[in-house]
This record gives sequence, structure tokens and C-alpha cells, in this order.
Amino acid sequence: MATTPPGPKGESLGRLNYEFWCTDRFGFLRTLAEHYGDIVGFDLGRSPCILVNGALEVRELFFEREACLRKPEFVKDSNRGHWGDGLTTLEGLAWQTRRRALRSCFAAQDIRAYLSAVAQCTKDMLDTWTSDSEVDLARELRVLTARIALRVVLDAELEGYGCTEDRSGVVPFAEAYGEEYISVPNGDPTAPLIMTRPRAPRRMDATVRIIEERIEGGVERRDVLSDLVRARLPNGERLSRDEIIGEAMQMLYAGHLTIPFILLNLWRDIASTDIAAKIATEADHLCANGAPVSAAILDSYCLAALKESMRRHPPAPILYREVESSFELGGFEFSRNAAVWVSPQLLHNDVGNFPEPHRFLPERFMKGSLEITARSLYIPFGAGRRACIASYLALHQMTLIGLLIARRFQLIPIHDGSEVFRAQARRKGILLTQP
Repeated sequence: MATTPPGPKGESLGRLNYEFWCTDRFGFLRTLAEHYGDIVGFDLGRSPCILVNGALEVRELFFEREACLRKPEFVKDSNRGHWGDGLTTLEGLAWQTRRRALRSCFAAQDIRAYLSAVAQCTKDMLDTWTSDSEVDLARELRVLTARIALRVVLDAELEGYGCTEDRSGVVPFAEAYGEEYISVPNGDPTAPLIMTRPRAPRRMDATVRIIEERIEGGVERRDVLSDLVRARLPNGERLSRDEIIGEAMQMLYAGHLTIPFILLNLWRDIASTDIAAKIATEADHLCANGAPVSAAILDSYCLAALKESMRRHPPAPILYREVESSFELGGFEFSRNAAVWVSPQLLHNDVGNFPEPHRFLPERFMKGSLEITARSLYIPFGAGRRACIASYLALHQMTLIGLLIARRFQLIPIHDGSEVFRAQARRKGILLTQP
């Protein structure tokens, strides 16, 4: 008979747990796992939670029990923002139906066309940098992410950038860059879990106009919006106007938090080692004629460095779920409405999953490496059926950005943890070839 997971529970321990959590979040979670095992029940303030930390248990949770779980409302609210539902906020049959309908949007054969847009936008950003200048890398990458998203999702252009003759429209900076959106459970600002992320503002007039014109006109372009407009549900119906708008808004902002975060940490990690020259030399070879082919990116040392950086600094350090229907896992009961936590931050930095986890070793992720074994659990984009649908595109996009930056500049943080870097031209007069 299943029992409740062991761990520190009750009103007094809940208060102590909350104090520990506020002081050192991952130290708190690591202590729980060390003292109580791979499945731990604990109270955080007045919130009962379950931490799942064993590799086998996490695999079973996400791959076999996913149908028993749901995303917490505050997490969905942070994705939905002021707009409608999309793939990241739907549940159950509605989610399954939408996922099937959108599968073709991120097919491997479309990657090449998207990479050309990534290459051009990145070149435009780098053309504004000068040798020995100070670059606010977090903001530069956020603007770059916004511009690439417009090109890939809507075939549109950011106001003030590039040629618009072949684009379907121009989007004002405020709509493309968005606002910081804060979502808290039950509106409680003292809750232990608060989601802060960039979201589409309440007014998106130009963006909505572009979407509506494309729906009405039926013009086919090589972008995600074209796939949304022609997508068919199992009953043969098309997505409605509101469904297309809600999905497009989520896709436009899906990378605004993660991509700048990942690339910022990548350059911090590169700066702390001696691999910058190796990536730059690789970039000279792969990017000599613009955007490299997909296979070249997948075999690159830069991609291995990116994956290793995501191991050390996962973009979603804690994954949150709630139990929709009760189940057993590891001999313990998971009751309906229980909060379930999985921490990639703990899993990726556990010596049981990755030897010498404190070291930055891109070689772990090189093709043919023996560093990654069956016991390793690597989930920077989530896991199971609800893993990020655009992870394949995201890996290509971020690797290409990293290669193109490395080909022209060496980035040195102004100080530890800085978002401002000194950009030193790697070779005077170097120019990227147009893709």
C-alpha cells in the first residue's frame, strides 16, 4: 500500500522551510534530497509540495504519468499573459489536438530557411558593435530574439530594422519587445513561487492586424503563421482567429526569457575557460558562406558548449506540476492537487548523473562521447510529451548566434555575473557573408 512521501511537514517546519528556501533555494532542495531520498514531501509555508529528484523517478513521472499532471494556473498565466491559450497553456485533449496540429510548424526541413533569418539578424546586430566597446549583452540578445521571432513566426520586421519589401508588415518596438509580466499563485505576492517573464503587452494592434490580414488573404509564406492558418484539427476544422492569435502571441515571446538567459551564460562560461579560440576557429570554417547546414550545427563544438552551459544553468531550474488524477510513484502516493516539483538544476549538477558536475566540459556532449550515459538525466527543455516543441529550432538558432558572435568578437564580462561585456574584435575588417 502506497504511503505519503517522507519529509519536513507541519506548520512549524513549513515556516522554517520557507526561511531556508528564501535564503538558498537550491541549497534547500539539495538538503531535502540528501536527507529524505528521491521523493520528498515537504511544506513550504502553508503549501504542501513533493520533490521528485531521482533520474528513474523523474523519467517515470514525465514519460508515464504526464497524463496525470497539469501545469499550475500561475505558470499558465505567465505564458498566456493578456492573450488567449496556446500550446503551453492547454491541457488534456485540447493540448493533444493542438500539439498534433502544430507538429509540422517546426519540422526539420524548415530549419534552413529559418537559419537564414537568424544569420541576417545576428549580422545586423554585430555590425553595430565596435572593437573594445561595452555591450549590454542581455538587452542586445533580447532585441535580437524579438526580431528573429517576428521573422520566423510572422515573416514581419521590427520597426527601424532591415528591409520590409519582402516582409508582411512592420511591428513597433513596444509590441515586439514586450513587458515584464509577473504571475503569482492566487495573487499572493508572498507566495514562494513567482513567475516573472517577458510577455506581449495588452495592446498588440500591428501584430493582430498582420495576423488578421494573413488569415483573410490566405497568402502563403515560409513562416509559422502560414502553418497555423492552414493547420487542420482531427475533425478537419481550421484553427479559429482567436486560437491563431493566442498561439502566435505565445510563440512570439516563447524565447524572450530563455534564449538571452542561455546565451548570456554560455558567454560567461566561455570566458572562464580557454575554448573561445576553438569556437572562433570552428565558426570561421562553418560560417564562411553564411548559415551552416543543420548537420554541421548538430556536430559542432559550439553546440556541445551550449548544451554543457545549459546543463550548468538550465533555463527552467524548477519544473512545476500539479496532480490532476492520483497515482503511485516509487511506492508513494501522489494525491490529487498535490504540487510536484522537479529541479533540472539539481539533476544536472548531481555527481550521480554527471561526473565532475562543477566543471565546464563541452566534450560531454560531443558526438560519440561516453560522458553521457543512460543514467544521466538532461532536461533543459523539459521532458516527456510536454517537452518544448521548438527545442530543435532553438538549439540551431542559439548555436548559430554563438558561432557568428565568436567569428567576429571575443566577449569578456566586465565583472563576475555582469550582463555587460567588452566586445573585442577578433580580426580587424572581418565581415559575414550574406546568407
